[in-house]
Amino acid sequence: MNTKLLETFVELAHTPHLRKLAERLHATPSALSMRMKNLEEQLGVELFTSDNKMLSLTEEGRRLLPYAEAAISSLDDFLSAATQLSGIGGVVRIGLIETAVYTLLPELVKRTKTELPNVSVTWVVGLTADLVEQLNKGELDLVLSLDKQPQSPYAVSEKLLTLSTKWIGKPGLVDNLADESFIFSHQILTPMSNTTPSDDAARTVQKLAFKYGISPTTIQLSSSPSISALITLIRNGIGIGVLPAVLVQEHLASGELEILPVTAPPPMVIHRWHLTNAGSPTLGVAELVSQVALEQEGCHE
Repeated sequence: MNTKLLETFVELAHTPHLRKLAERLHATPSALSMRMKNLEEQLGVELFTSDNKMLSLTEEGRRLLPYAEAAISSLDDFLSAATQLSGIGGVVRIGLIETAVYTLLPELVKRTKTELPNVSVTWVVGLTADLVEQLNKGELDLVLSLDKQPQSPYAVSEKLLTLSTKWIGKPGLVDNLADESFIFSHQILTPMSNTTPSDDAARTVQKLAFKYGISPTTIQLSSSPSISALITLIRNGIGIGVLPAVLVQEHLASGELEILPVTAPPPMVIHRWHLTNAGSPTLGVAELVSQVALEQEGCHE
């Protein structure tokens, strides 16, 4: 069981107002509700009842609360003692896609320095296929990539983040938003070709072309191996791009870019990969990655 679920249960028990707690934790009410639903399903009991957006502990919830608080306290003590005794240290080589640089890496580096001070993190930014190959060769310890199965029976994975993708453009670039066919009058920009996000975007474009009777030969479909380059192209009005909106949230907030009303491709999913025989430093960093991702899940809806 993920300890973050227990921590959210305890937090909600003491602050039984979803919106207030969500603001304090920098999450969304729906994300917190999903965590509690997950925990209740795992336990097989109802922990809260809801009335006018206020939560009340059920009888089962009141009985389980002290155990949850004790479990969290004991785990904190255990991890603290283990760290002191083991002196976990070493270098962890992380391979990650550019999207993970934008979303996970800053907080991961900060948390590693604080919670695993004897662990040094180095990283390589690359494409999923290359990173997975390096993991299988033992050249990387941990990979944060798209959902691609490493060709090794000794690799394990965990889903970290699901990022909603949107069609993004420069305001004023499109004159008529009456129907989705306007995208075919512009250059369509996608992430690196032969990757899951690019393939998903291409399939979405093909379905729209069929819907509006657009000849495939007239579609201007281009790709970029770099998210930064893709964002620059969109900002310069070169075309309309498809990517996770969180990667351009500052540009959206400032009005420099806007989300366009076009059917979005499936979300981008980032996974965590490491080998089953990974050492303590790698497992420690991997757990931190999962915690960071869980804390961010409500921010990228």
